Amino acid sequence: MFPMLKDKSVEELRKLLSDKEAYRQFLHTFDDVQQLDHLRIDLKKNNLDLARKNLEKESEINQLNNQCMIIRTTELASAQEKFQELHKQEMEVKDRLSISALLNRLQGSINEADENSENTHRRLLSGELELGEFIQMYKKQRILYHRRTLVHLAAVAPG
Repeated sequence: MFPMLKDKSVEELRKLLSDKEAYRQFLHTFDDVQQLDHLRIDLKKNNLDLARKNLEKESEINQLNNQCMIIRTTELASAQEKFQELHKQEMEVKDRLSISALLNRLQGSINEADENSENTHRRLLSGELELGEFIQMYKKQRILYHRRTLVHLAAVAPG
């Protein structure tokens, strides 16, 4: 069954079983074992070469990682800054167009229309305006005043 052992004496076989060094030397006399040893040595050498190459590239990898981090942070900072500016603009527009802001502006224009019609009335009383001219101006100004007042009342009415 094992032709390499058939020529061995009982004493030699006992020595192979009891002496590890003799057993190792005996195994290394076979071509297959020698090939395996050479393969193992080649694998170790190749692994060491790959490990050295990887270690040589470590600083380059770290530099590239640092560059990527710098790019990410600068782009992120730029994008966040742009976002903050746009958010600020959005809030300003919302503030200007909020219901309360629009109602305040409408109330201001109502007060202005009322004041303009009062000024026109004073000008008539002081003789600066003719009656026909006064009626035209005053009528337009009061219509504007009442339209704005109705819009304001409709906006603040519940429901």
